[in-house]
Parts: sequence; structure tokens; C-alpha cells
Amino acid sequence: MLARQRVDPAATYRSWFPWEERVKNFRSIRCGLQQVVAEIKAGTFGVAYCGSSLETVVHSIAEQRQIFRGADHAFLWTPKLHIPDIYENPENQRVFGCLLDTCVCCTTVQQVLSANREIDAKCIKGLGPAVVNLLYFLHPPLGRHSTPPL
Repeated sequence: MLARQRVDPAATYRSWFPWEERVKNFRSIRCGLQQVVAEIKAGTFGVAYCGSSLETVVHSIAEQRQIFRGADHAFLWTPKLHIPDIYENPENQRVFGCLLDTCVCCTTVQQVLSANREIDAKCIKGLGPAVVNLLYFLHPPLGRHSTPPL
């Protein structure tokens, strides 16, 4: 799949991903997600998106290009709808952190899909679109074309 993306002149990969500054941003986003995981494990993640380490990561994603503008929308807390339900529910936070931790370390499409299926089985409201944006930055060739939304 990656080989196809690299040779396709119309692919986003060719026009966007190889830029060295972009690769540095991918590393920063990965480190930021590892910070989110560490906070969830420590129980210090909090109950609000604003001011959180997750907000910092998603802001970095939204800055990448027009195609990611609005990436933060999926993480903005909508209290009446309880969406996404990772702020009020510590168990959902742990499941979300486990998904991120798994996906930071995994190397195959099957591992990403398996982690997606596990979190999907938990039926955490509003998390699907948000997770896809994050996974793209952990595994660009996988997240964009192989990982189905939750």
C-alpha cells in the first residue's frame, strides 16, 4: 500500500507527507499522544478537553493543512450529549489510552484494526471520528486508507 502511495502522483503522500518539517510534526504528535497515555494511566488526564494534553496534540494536527481543519471538533466536549464520553468516564479514558498506547507501538494493519475493534466493542459515544484523525498521524499510510471508522 505504501509503495502505491509513493508512486501515485495524485496521492496526498506525494504532495504532503515527505516534507521534512511535516515528518518532525508527526514525531511531535506521537510524543504528545504518549503524554496523553501517560496521563490517563496516572489518572491525571482530567475531565475537560480545553487545556489538556489532548487539546495540544489535536491543535498540532489541525495546523497541518486544510484537510485537518476542524480536527478538534470531534474532541470538543458536548455535555448534554456526553460526546465524546472520555471525560466523565474513567473506564472509557483507560480504554482510549490503551488504544493509543497499542497504536503507538504497533507495526501492522492487523494490530491497528484489532485495537479499533476492541475500542469499538466498548461503544464509547463520539469517539470514532476522533480516533481516525489520531491514527492517521500515528500510521499515515494505514490511517488514511486501511483503517475503517469506528
